[in-house]
Amino acid sequence: MARISPKAVVMNPDGLADSVSVGPFTYIGEEVIIDDNTIIDSNVTIIGKTRIGKSCRFLPGCIVGCPSADNPDGEGKCIIADNNTIREHVIIEAGSDEAGTILGENNLLMVGCYVGHDAELTGDGIFANFTRINHHARIEKFVRTSGFTTIDPYVTVGAYGFTTGYSRIDHDTPPYAIVQGSPFRIRGVNRENLKRCGFSRQTIDTLKKVFRLIFNDSTNLPDLDQLAEIEQTFDDEHVARLLTSLRKIATSPDKKVLLSK
Repeated sequence: MARISPKAVVMNPDGLADSVSVGPFTYIGEEVIIDDNTIIDSNVTIIGKTRIGKSCRFLPGCIVGCPSADNPDGEGKCIIADNNTIREHVIIEAGSDEAGTILGENNLLMVGCYVGHDAELTGDGIFANFTRINHHARIEKFVRTSGFTTIDPYVTVGAYGFTTGYSRIDHDTPPYAIVQGSPFRIRGVNRENLKRCGFSRQTIDTLKKVFRLIFNDSTNLPDLDQLAEIEQTFDDEHVARLLTSLRKIATSPDKKVLLSK
């Protein structure tokens, strides 16, 4: 049986695996299911149709599965995969559609982060203090944010990207990029993160060359002819992924300028 503090309220103890630990003054709703080796500290609230995977950690003051402002009376769905660490005072809203709010594996959400309803964090992300991920946003793998980053609704942040402090991401960002400011600017390749993720020096150098071709001395999105020319010049899977993302951004009806200076 799960280790539940006598000062906690767990509406359905059978929904918790035997190796789960629950601290005092925590409330866990009746539809919550929690898998092995997850630790719920004190003063945590988990409600709604929330499913939590293995070896997660929820620190004091966080709230998971709460209704959104768009659906204040409903109990939505929230899926949190294995090995997620949710630090103090994080808020994760439940999703209002069939998929729900989704956190993939191996994310770290630091103090005061917010995840809006129906957002998706695909995994391996690190989100610094008070990062705000608004509803229906999608965060691809291995993204890193600095403190007080805001990601607007329905925006996609490309894989292996990095946002500097106080950045506002108001439209899709390409993968591998460092972005800064409000409105944000492309500052270059996120090479340190790529090194840590095992990218070869050759691949990183290739991406740097492509970024210089696309973004240097330009304040506008590249045209499709330029992207086609770059694709013919560089035979690299990561360049192809970058160009696919840029084509999507360039043809979006709400496309905006990607500033590089």
